[in-house]
Amino acid sequence: MKFVVKAAIAALAVWIVTKLPLDVAVTGGNTSDWWSRPLVFLGIGALFVLLNAIIKPLITFIALPLLILTLGLFAAVIAWFMLWLVAWITSNIDGIHLEVGGFWKTLLAAIVIAIITGILDPLAKDRKRSRR
Repeated sequence: MKFVVKAAIAALAVWIVTKLPLDVAVTGGNTSDWWSRPLVFLGIGALFVLLNAIIKPLITFIALPLLILTLGLFAAVIAWFMLWLVAWITSNIDGIHLEVGGFWKTLLAAIVIAIITGILDPLAKDRKRSRR
């Protein structure tokens, strides 16, 4: 359930970024069905969350010297790479395609997605904590 909520939050963030002039576009889905476009965004969000959970820690560990050298600013480049990786993977999937533009606009789009998911991510926290 937590993965689905995180995927929905990432899908919402990607949808918001596609509405901004940042050269990010999502194509796919049948326009005659009302549910097909949200499923496309949900699929992109699920892929984004999956890659952030599996690939991003490895890339962050490898880029740790650059992160230290730039005082953490290289994290934006890692976020850009994750967005580009999702776009590259979805270019090979029929029916779902995330298109990204140039480096700087995509970097800004990745930062906006990170901010939106950072704000909305506490909604995915488990509220059933055991108290001691």
